[in-house]
Amino acid sequence: MFLVETSQAGPGNLEVTVNGGRVPTSAQAQGPHTYAISFTPREATTHSVDLRFNGQDVPGSPFKCNVAPAARIIAPDALDKISVGRPCLFAVESPSPPIVEVLGPARRSVPTQIVPQADQSGKFDVSFTPIEVGDHSVEVRLPGGHIEGSPFLVKAYDANRVSVTDIMDGTVGKPVSFSINASQAGAGNLEIIVAVAGRNVPNFVQSEGNARFKVNFKPTEAAVHTLSVRFNGQPVPGSPFSCKVIPGNTQARIPVSGAGIELAAVGQVAEVKLEGIIGAEPQVIVTSPTEKILNTNISLSGNTHTATFIPEVVGRHSVAILINDQHVIGSPFGCNVYDVNKVFVTGLPGHKTDMHDLRDMSLQDKSSAEVGKAVTFSVDAAQAGEGTLELVVSTQHTTVKAEVVACARGLYDVTFVPHSNEDHYVNITFNDMSVPGSPFHCPVIEPMQYVQTGGLVYIDLPSDQHDVEIKDPSNHSVKYAVHNGKAEFTANLTGTYHVHIIRMHEVITTRTVHVFSMSKIDIVSAPEAICHRPAVVGVNINKAGPGKLTALVRVANRDVPHSVRQSVNNLNIWEIVFHPIHAAPHRITILYNGVPKPGALEVPVKAPGNEPWAGGLGLFQARVSKVTSFHIDTFGRPAREFDVVVSGPTGSALPVRCYQTKTGKLQAEFTAREVGAHKVEVLHQAKQLSGSPFTCQGFDSDSVRIQDIPQSQSNVGERISFNVSFKNSGSAELEVVVTNPIGQTIAVNEIEIDETLKEISFLPYLPGLYQVTITYGGVAVKGSPLALGVGPVGPVPPPRAVGKGLESAQVGERTSFIVTSTIQPRVQIEAADGNIDPHIQSPKPGEYIISYTPRWVGTYDIIIGIGPNDLPGSPFRPTVVDLSAVRLVGGWAQYLDDLGYMKLPAKLAFDVSNAGPGALECKVAGRKVNCEKTSNRVRIELSPEGLNAGEHDFEIRFANLILSDAPKIAVCTGDQVVLTGKGLAHAQCGETAIFTIDGSRAGSGNPEVTLHASEMNLPIPVMISLAGEKIWQASYTINNPGNYLLTVLWAGRPVKGCPLMVEAKGGADASKVLCSGEGLRQGVVGKEIRSWIDTRRAGPGELTAHCTGPRKVAYCELYDHGDATFTLNVKPQESGRHALTIKYAGQHVPGSPFVLRVAGAPDASKVKVYGPGVEHGVLATFQSRFICDTRGAGAGQLTVRVRGPKGAFRVEMQRESQKDRTILCKYDPTEPGDYRVEVKWAGEHVPGSAFPVMIFDTQEELRRYLNNM
Repeated sequence: MFLVETSQAGPGNLEVTVNGGRVPTSAQAQGPHTYAISFTPREATTHSVDLRFNGQDVPGSPFKCNVAPAARIIAPDALDKISVGRPCLFAVESPSPPIVEVLGPARRSVPTQIVPQADQSGKFDVSFTPIEVGDHSVEVRLPGGHIEGSPFLVKAYDANRVSVTDIMDGTVGKPVSFSINASQAGAGNLEIIVAVAGRNVPNFVQSEGNARFKVNFKPTEAAVHTLSVRFNGQPVPGSPFSCKVIPGNTQARIPVSGAGIELAAVGQVAEVKLEGIIGAEPQVIVTSPTEKILNTNISLSGNTHTATFIPEVVGRHSVAILINDQHVIGSPFGCNVYDVNKVFVTGLPGHKTDMHDLRDMSLQDKSSAEVGKAVTFSVDAAQAGEGTLELVVSTQHTTVKAEVVACARGLYDVTFVPHSNEDHYVNITFNDMSVPGSPFHCPVIEPMQYVQTGGLVYIDLPSDQHDVEIKDPSNHSVKYAVHNGKAEFTANLTGTYHVHIIRMHEVITTRTVHVFSMSKIDIVSAPEAICHRPAVVGVNINKAGPGKLTALVRVANRDVPHSVRQSVNNLNIWEIVFHPIHAAPHRITILYNGVPKPGALEVPVKAPGNEPWAGGLGLFQARVSKVTSFHIDTFGRPAREFDVVVSGPTGSALPVRCYQTKTGKLQAEFTAREVGAHKVEVLHQAKQLSGSPFTCQGFDSDSVRIQDIPQSQSNVGERISFNVSFKNSGSAELEVVVTNPIGQTIAVNEIEIDETLKEISFLPYLPGLYQVTITYGGVAVKGSPLALGVGPVGPVPPPRAVGKGLESAQVGERTSFIVTSTIQPRVQIEAADGNIDPHIQSPKPGEYIISYTPRWVGTYDIIIGIGPNDLPGSPFRPTVVDLSAVRLVGGWAQYLDDLGYMKLPAKLAFDVSNAGPGALECKVAGRKVNCEKTSNRVRIELSPEGLNAGEHDFEIRFANLILSDAPKIAVCTGDQVVLTGKGLAHAQCGETAIFTIDGSRAGSGNPEVTLHASEMNLPIPVMISLAGEKIWQASYTINNPGNYLLTVLWAGRPVKGCPLMVEAKGGADASKVLCSGEGLRQGVVGKEIRSWIDTRRAGPGELTAHCTGPRKVAYCELYDHGDATFTLNVKPQESGRHALTIKYAGQHVPGSPFVLRVAGAPDASKVKVYGPGVEHGVLATFQSRFICDTRGAGAGQLTVRVRGPKGAFRVEMQRESQKDRTILCKYDPTEPGDYRVEVKWAGEHVPGSAFPVMIFDTQEELRRYLNNM
């Protein structure tokens, strides 16, 4: 780039060409007459620069510009890898010696040698020798700037750090392996050659992660094999290695037989027979899975040796047979040992489960099974060893088909359906040995159903070929109707109905229906109860029909313990016995077969003895905003001796009204204002009565809400449910009564969802309108009663299948789906490798749970058939994966810390070749991490970038399933060394700067700190002292201002962000002084020039101001406002360019010295006006221009006004330059006449203004006018 200045050349065009226009140029204006010309040379040759102005060559043109070649790095192709201890060589081509800096893996500087080449100038040889393994950063630069290609990386390796281990002697025909560890050798390539007699032997290398490898080969001849291992072409220590290979087994084949080499039981004698051994004594060595050698006895009978041993543990035992210290062919043999005592049966009705496993303690074994309902139990042989499990289910007359499904290795589910109410027996054997407890007894009973009189009974029919026979309690046949595959009849008599389902004149199954009547339950006695004494309520259920009597006893939303017993004196009477502890009415709800009797019974309770007592429901519950009362039995004491105090939930007292009733008792009344516990104190002569103080719960029934009410009509047999919310309603008793269309109360089921929400449900058996009454604390809630319609049994919905088992599954894990159908579905599960047996259960009519356990990965076909047709959507195609086959190369251990957390950063490689169809997904702190898939490998690079130091959620999924063995937390050690303090960025000269190094969350190591000037390698001492556990304080003192580089190393590695730039300044920082105002740029002589100065951020220091003009010094005045701000007044004594110098603490403030242009005071008398434009003339030849010379007139503004025959004219004014005070003016008269030219300077007329100008049509008129003047 170069500059061209044209101010003295006048107007014109500038032309610039380089090498005849072959090199592009660009021009940029730097001022009115100055231009910056630039071009980019492409060749290292002399360039010709031609300059022309208005077509003429500029003196000296063309100019010559010598272009030197650009500096470059000349490096060999193999420079990316270099061995430790060997010099690394490259060349630099540059006009001046380069600066080369090499940093090792620990960011320590490596010495370099720079030597100029003797035969070629401008070329330099650079060399350095790496001393540690890892990446070396090489930066090459010139004093004037950067060199292309710099910086670059050189990877240093060390073949001496490769170790080869585990080289063992081999046998012909058997694999031989050895290990190679190159984790400490750096980056490079391994070359492995296995040879024998000059011929190479194929070998296979398996990566074990972290640069560790296992090499396998199979020798084919008995000779010494050589193992050559090279790293980046260099032999590793000890290479080549030798491996001795011996011939294979030469023993003759000896017949070996017996259970001892195949299958044996724990605690039972196992035999091994050896035949045809002559002239030698065999050895039999039996080793258990625990590496224990068992005792063996060998006996000889004829030509046969018999070895016996007794296994002690389950598992595969090694049986080694040697003759003359050589194994017989096939030795060592494997013997699978099992233990039948470790086969456990759970979940079988009538069978007491042994608590051999804590997992089984949650199982509740049923006492019996039911006819027609599937029975499923489990057989656990996982700990019993290898073997064959056999199972038979039978009765005294026949066997029953059973389905066995393998849920997992050694764990089976067995299902059978009893068809008769006789005892069933389950015989289980394992390897032909009976399991302890076998045969297992399973009692079977007929299913029973309880129905109220007048109710409809529905019987599911398996198909149209089935008939029903129904007998009432009098053994009369009952008529029925069939709708939608269900037989229905009305039960009008109390007693037992017997139902037989018949097919082809044969009874398939039976059912028993018990019919009862709530209206025939009578309460025969309910006397007044006394606190702390047993209370008995008598109930007669003799005519109610079969069933079970239960009861609920409550007082003020509290359950009261009770019992139900048969009367000793009258067997037709049942007694409800309870012990009241509160003197308040107790509500007793009588239930028969779970159905409540209409109308709860209230039993009054009084206190015992002759002492005054308080009683009534008002002591225990109160409705908000309603008067609540209770009574006090004074036993004749005066009313004035009693006192009642009621406190609200917040402790505030409530007004209480007490008055005496006709019975002589005191009645106390109060009104609860808010929900919550109220304290009620009843005192007699300042002493608490028995039970006082009482806790009364305030409730608000108006806040109770009925939610999720069914919006459409339900059908008979479909459960109806809704929710009741009593949030913010207080504590009270919730009572729900459901009445069917014929006025009978029916059973209601309540499920507590949370503390303030309950789910209410009931099962309708009659079509019609059901009334639901809901009370809270005995008060009907808003929306009660509900009227819910129930229609007859609807049409059977079409069969369908739903469930996770139709979409995805895992190998070895049981999965399931549900099929709703009136008949049992046909299910076939097909995989590419074979078929899977499904397990079908029916927990309730019309619903079937199909479960299966996948054995292979892939996409399955699940074909579901209902009758002769397939289910719509069949075949379903779930994807099956095997999470255990998702293998992390090298395992997880290498990536985890001591707590088992994932350490970041990390690079993971997964092998998913055997895991089945699916994608691998990874998330760290909820953010997805990119997973790169190549072939059957998935690579994930975990970076701590963007994460704060600490723990983060870590999740890896395959096919949307979480990998169980993966860690759940990732730890970002990141920048665990924390640097704090002002000394990291700023320092004041002569003052101690301090910063802190916190390594409490970092690994082992100590800090190292270096500080030197950025432009020269001048070290500054830094003192480090221990300020706490793994916390250091660093301090230093800089004497000279400037920029310094601060580097902190931890364990030899730079802390993140280092090196840091430290700016050192004097005690006062003049760069932070702010100056503003027009007085820094211009002013007028005789007038005050003002500006403002702010030193608040500059620290302590002295402010000075000095202003000099062309010949005189201007007067400067600083006014201190007292807050480190100042006003500067400058009074110049002359016009012209002034230099205003402002310093703070002896240093120039930003912008100082300022250029202050001072103009003189305006003096219109010094303005000169001349030119033809202010003289008389002829219109045709009139020249209107004139010049106003304002030099010496001081500061001011020139105004020119021209008035002609028809008014004012527009005047054009133009300066020669911004610095020129001579102004050219002109105007354009269009007709002859009298003109007046007014010229003013700073508002005053200049000498001669206004100038009269007469313009005539002809020269003759002008001449006459001039003669007459």
